Amino acid sequence: MEAEEQQRVAALERYMTSLAAINPSWSDLDKPEASDSFSERLQLEYCPTKRPEVLRSSGSIFSSPEEQDERRPREVVEIHSSPGFGRYLVASRNIAAGEVVFREAPLVVAPKAGSGASCLSCLRSLQGSEWVGCDQCGAPLCGQDCGGDGHSQEECRLLVPLGLKDQPQNTVLIKQLSVLLTPIRTILLMKEVPAAREVIAALQSHAEERRTLPIGRFVDEHVAKVLRTRLSLPVASDIVQHLCGIFDTNAFEFSDGDIRGRALLPGGALMNHSCTPNTQHWYRNGVMTVRAVVDIPEGAPVTNTYTNTLWGTRARGAHLSTSKLFTCRCERCLDPTELGSHISSVLCRGCSDGLLPPPSDCRADWECQACGKIVSASAIETLLRAGGVALGRLPIGDAAAVAAALSQFRRVLGNAHYIVVELKYALIQALMATPLEGLTEDDLLKVLDLTSDLLRLADLLEPGLSRFRGILLLERCRAGVQLLQRRGVANCDTTPALTTGGNQLNSSHSVHTVQTVEDLSRQLEECAFILHYDARHDDVIEVKQQIKSLN
Repeated sequence: MEAEEQQRVAALERYMTSLAAINPSWSDLDKPEASDSFSERLQLEYCPTKRPEVLRSSGSIFSSPEEQDERRPREVVEIHSSPGFGRYLVASRNIAAGEVVFREAPLVVAPKAGSGASCLSCLRSLQGSEWVGCDQCGAPLCGQDCGGDGHSQEECRLLVPLGLKDQPQNTVLIKQLSVLLTPIRTILLMKEVPAAREVIAALQSHAEERRTLPIGRFVDEHVAKVLRTRLSLPVASDIVQHLCGIFDTNAFEFSDGDIRGRALLPGGALMNHSCTPNTQHWYRNGVMTVRAVVDIPEGAPVTNTYTNTLWGTRARGAHLSTSKLFTCRCERCLDPTELGSHISSVLCRGCSDGLLPPPSDCRADWECQACGKIVSASAIETLLRAGGVALGRLPIGDAAAVAAALSQFRRVLGNAHYIVVELKYALIQALMATPLEGLTEDDLLKVLDLTSDLLRLADLLEPGLSRFRGILLLERCRAGVQLLQRRGVANCDTTPALTTGGNQLNSSHSVHTVQTVEDLSRQLEECAFILHYDARHDDVIEVKQQIKSLN
């Protein structure tokens, strides 16, 4: 068994080395050259136009990503293995916050299992009857001349017996197709590209543990059996279990405009989980870019989060145990205050300003830190369950409805609970999604208040150059520019304090100070660096132009 594990690690090491060995400049990714090496075979045979790389740059934190890309890339990560953590990436040298750690193109992309119609060639989400069926198999396409290359001839041939040719709009068949595509595409790749087969086989699947769970029985009945009997694909159930487990354990969900799905990226999958990760990733134009959000010292694990960092510990734990089959024991998960954020704590109804942090035993009573009041676990569970149901029914895009819900939940759960945090963020998005000219000054001041509040939370739970921080800074700058335009104080060194009275949306702040142009320019510089690979980078450029016009 140890020899087999060494072989798997060796295969993954060759793969990671190949990413650095290709070593092109980013502008030359569409110029592959012939080679017999592992990396060249894998990239040329499967993904000839998107060549991944491992990068190391040496510039300052705010040197532009274009400047970083011009530097000669060097490998900065290596694979370690241990019984407790399995295989994982560590920094082979110091990595500075903001550096690109590696880029990687996926080996396999497919729609999310159980999703609606997606174009099989480009994975664009399809709505209503705006799409057509493939001439041969009837599978969804955004057009016969889509231009994507995801729907191969061999895949088309396999899908003919599914019956979509006669029922192209059958939603049941389309959902079944989304479940089947992941193993189908992986099997076809492994058959066509031996180098990819070696890497995929080396990934963790948890197949044995999954087999006794509902997911394992589902895979046997609705995936493996259908592949063999209906599509005549001769594949053993154990292989299908392994492939589905690999995707569920390792794949990344991505969204790139209206293109959505799951991608298998072996390099990215080797990053260990952390509830306060030191990297984040962006997926654009078919390539995932992984960047350090804080300094990563040599020898430290390179981490990603497998869940939502803005959920409470129990919500994160439930997700990790069911989807990834492990229990996180990081510093944050072991701290009832969650690094001082109190994002899982509930407001005490006895003293009105104390908090009840969750006990380590989910069946134990909750106790107020201030007055010692005891509340039963069942009462808290009922409260939170009701809150979750109400949140799920809320029209998130309706600013008035979100504001009302935020006021109500704040009184019940307190200012820090993760349901309240989600509502704060939803209110920012709802307000800023409308034309800014239609917002009142009070609306814009609410955005400044809420972004200040959430930026303090980001410093605790998503420290550094996180996407969450970048988006908060962007909305803060957009609101600030709009206020300066209205007040006509762009050329002042300072701006007056504006008092709006008792603001229900932020009980701890009733006096708001509009920022100066210098404040906004400084915040927008950081925002632009954080969101360079994000779809909202164009919004940052627009705000920059607005600030220039103020001057």
